Amino acid sequence: MRRAAFGVALLAARSLAAQTGGVTDSARTATDERGALRLGGDADVQLTLGGYLQVDGRWVSGALQSQPDGLLLRRARLVFDARLAGGWHVRLQPDFGQGRVLVQDAYVGFDHTVGVARIGRFRPAFGVERFQSSATLLHGERSLLNSLMPSRSFGAQANVTRGALSLAVGGFRTPIGSDVQVVDTDGDVDALDGSGHDLLVRLAWMPRRGARYLDAQVALLEGRERGEPGATGVTRLLTVGQQPLLAFRNDGTDAGTALADGARRRVSAGAVGGNARTMLALEGAVYTQGARVPGARDSSASVVGRRRAVTAGVLSVRGAHVFGGTRRPSQEVLPSSPRGALDLGVRAAMLGVWGEQISDVITRRSVTHAASGGAAVGWIPTPLTRLSLAYDITIVRPGREVREHALLLRVQQGF
Repeated sequence: MRRAAFGVALLAARSLAAQTGGVTDSARTATDERGALRLGGDADVQLTLGGYLQVDGRWVSGALQSQPDGLLLRRARLVFDARLAGGWHVRLQPDFGQGRVLVQDAYVGFDHTVGVARIGRFRPAFGVERFQSSATLLHGERSLLNSLMPSRSFGAQANVTRGALSLAVGGFRTPIGSDVQVVDTDGDVDALDGSGHDLLVRLAWMPRRGARYLDAQVALLEGRERGEPGATGVTRLLTVGQQPLLAFRNDGTDAGTALADGARRRVSAGAVGGNARTMLALEGAVYTQGARVPGARDSSASVVGRRRAVTAGVLSVRGAHVFGGTRRPSQEVLPSSPRGALDLGVRAAMLGVWGEQISDVITRRSVTHAASGGAAVGWIPTPLTRLSLAYDITIVRPGREVREHALLLRVQQGF
């Protein structure tokens, strides 16, 4: 199956390289990922294939939990789209990276002049950096803020636009698996068994004036989550090097375990703005999760136990400037010279975790405060090819200070 998929990808890339303008401007706008090569269709149906490959060289030192360094096929995604003339849209996006097959997107949508609606599995419209396509990331891995963002989920969402204002509402049901990958994929894997649901409200203001743009948003995800006995508590908090910061009491370091049980709330506010060369983004998010510490007789969850609430907050700032090219509001960089474009960026973030008697829920080795900063440079010779080098340092407390150094070299090829 994987050989067939990569065969299709290679044939598509060669076919695209033989065309001038095989990837149209309209094919990349208002999409979650890169695209698209026209496969066929007629006046009523358009079939397209897009996607990209990302190969990383990763070196992480001083990590809280050791992971192997070296080369990694980070993402290998295909994007199949079918668009009907009446506005209906079907997308399927499998990912063959990291040695497993995972369907990232699978949904049916309807596009209208006043808005867009979707139903299926996709990424909720929440978070400024989180909602940016991974194909356009300069730093490779998202900041500490990504730990507080929602995963791709099953649900429905509608977005209505009036001028520069946009309102999104939706509902999502999240089955949560306990399998932990070596490298987390966009927050798609949570470290607990159980299920949850969320209701989404997002208000955004997106004015455009020539090359200048702004995307400011305030979003709320409100819901509940229920874990199972013996499983961990809430969504993992990860460093930029993808190492866990917060460990809940089920890993043997302390007696007992902590279950996700009760209301959870995510609030995000931020903005990204700039022009054809420069980008600046500021974003903050707060995540609160109800938890329960079972009693001695609570192996079957028959006893309520002691209830706690864990809250995490992150503030992130990032900026970038492109030389020899132009930057779109989607953060895609288009080179304007045969030598390609050079994209330079810096970022910083601070994370804190707190709660009443939080020591009842987390282990002694957990991190409640962290700060990170980094710099990155990317060379974009063509709109579909990107070579980037990023370095981040993360400092965690309390207890003995630990410094994590993460160096990432990425080669990306889209088609």
